Amino acid sequence: MTKYDDLFDGTRPDQSVFADKGALDPLAEPEEIIARDDQERQLATILNGVHEGYLPTTLSIYGPPGTGKTMTTRRVCREFAARTPCCAVEYVNLKECRTLFSAANEILLELTGERKQAYAGLDGVFQGIWTALEAYPAYTVLILDEIDHIAQDSNYDPNEFFYRLLRGEGRLSRDLNLSVFLLSNELLNVDLRLDSRVRSAMSGEEIFFPPYGQTKLDAILEPRLEQAFRDGALPAPVRERAILEAARRWGDVRKTLTLFRQAGETATEEGREVVTEECITTNLETTEQAAVQEKLMGLPFNHFYVLIAIISYHRGREETAQPVTTAQVTAATQWGIFNAEFHLGERAVRGVIMDLETMGLVETWIESRGRDGRVKQIETTFEPQWVQDAVAPYLAKSDQVSPEDLFKNYQPPIRE
Repeated sequence: MTKYDDLFDGTRPDQSVFADKGALDPLAEPEEIIARDDQERQLATILNGVHEGYLPTTLSIYGPPGTGKTMTTRRVCREFAARTPCCAVEYVNLKECRTLFSAANEILLELTGERKQAYAGLDGVFQGIWTALEAYPAYTVLILDEIDHIAQDSNYDPNEFFYRLLRGEGRLSRDLNLSVFLLSNELLNVDLRLDSRVRSAMSGEEIFFPPYGQTKLDAILEPRLEQAFRDGALPAPVRERAILEAARRWGDVRKTLTLFRQAGETATEEGREVVTEECITTNLETTEQAAVQEKLMGLPFNHFYVLIAIISYHRGREETAQPVTTAQVTAATQWGIFNAEFHLGERAVRGVIMDLETMGLVETWIESRGRDGRVKQIETTFEPQWVQDAVAPYLAKSDQVSPEDLFKNYQPPIRE
């Protein structure tokens, strides 16, 4: 026997409310798509245009996270392509692409299995894309997911990227029938502030995926909950209450599945035979914050410091002012309440913000301010107060800095 035998024996539940916890995996695709009949029909109608010799140049598919955009679009498009020899479908997720060159290269990788080197530039990558598409069937649907992560970089502008993709000479000269389906959490034209020439190249076709209401959430979750829990372990009133609260708060399938999993784990840890309303309440109120707090506790110091700066602006004395700009964040890291040795320059702040976005702790977008140019906006993806709540425990456990080292005055400033 070793300490690990004792560890695993001590953490193995004697009795669990679960029959198959894997059924609550938020990333697992269900066998059947439920409660998206309208969106499936819209997609099918658009795709069937190939039989009349037409697909729109673009289709904007948008809605909040967890509303089935990706799953529904991929499933319908692939089922259509499997039945339609003249149509091919390719899917590319752009979430991890930090430059427009890498976004174009990700498309090329999906089409050819290869990437271009940096010296090829955007011109070389698009040449590769057009050459690859010449070998495709008459119509190609290119699904670009997480398109709202596309942003201006030091070399290229999003407008240039989209114009090349939609109206580039290489595409037009080859007479390629390419339809680009753009998946986003926002209406793309609003989120990316596209210029007039790019907007004119877009067809204006849109499909919206709204948050799920209680009835649709219940229909989606019913088969997965029956598979996940032992008979009788999830009483109907408890399930109904949880789904009602999830619909009111999120309308998000992934978060709701996580709620049920964590409520079941709470019941098991407490030795209960069934999931109770107390298990649901505990996790509704604490699970999301606890998950964020765990992330915050594990951050490097500079990353936590920048989050403090992000939430330091206030409207009055209660409401945190968000979004803020990179310049505001940089200024906040240099306010007099912080000791000078911890002050950060704008370049360092930009790098940290990029990391925080990758971690899902902040989201950013570019806002056009006319003659004043384009400004990056930043806000936390969770309640700003949670950062303030984490300051004392973070500094208490930190071996890098103490409260006395960091602050001249403990509380971040308030700006009217």
